[in-house]
Amino acid sequence: MFEHKQTLGYLSAQLARLLSNQLREGLTPLGLLPAQFTALIEISAAEGMTQKELVNRLGLEQPGVARTLSGLEAMGWIERRSKGGRSQGLYLTGRARAALPRAAQIAEAIDRRALAELTRTERANLLDQLEELARGFKQA
Repeated sequence: MFEHKQTLGYLSAQLARLLSNQLREGLTPLGLLPAQFTALIEISAAEGMTQKELVNRLGLEQPGVARTLSGLEAMGWIERRSKGGRSQGLYLTGRARAALPRAAQIAEAIDRRALAELTRTERANLLDQLEELARGFKQA
């Protein structure tokens, strides 16, 4: 008999929901949501990237990323600057630079708690296997 609670889809969705809820709870005092945090981390790694480049880096759909960026801009977390022509680069504001280290600490602590029961080798193997599954699924 098919046991849906023992499928990758079910278990990964459950884990994603639990992690997202904890991250949301941890980031709320900073005034950030998980999707906003993810965008800020990516922007901080390559300031000046365009919205299209961010969409590609995140592997998400353009409309959702556009909404997230609009919210971040309206709340003073990022600014857009012309790169010539119609192209605009994304840059962190001072507010984002000040809050991002604490937000990253919160995310790292949640990740450590989630993986605490695994050995270092098991953690590395799990993350490698999940990356491989994601890559393979994208190509299928």
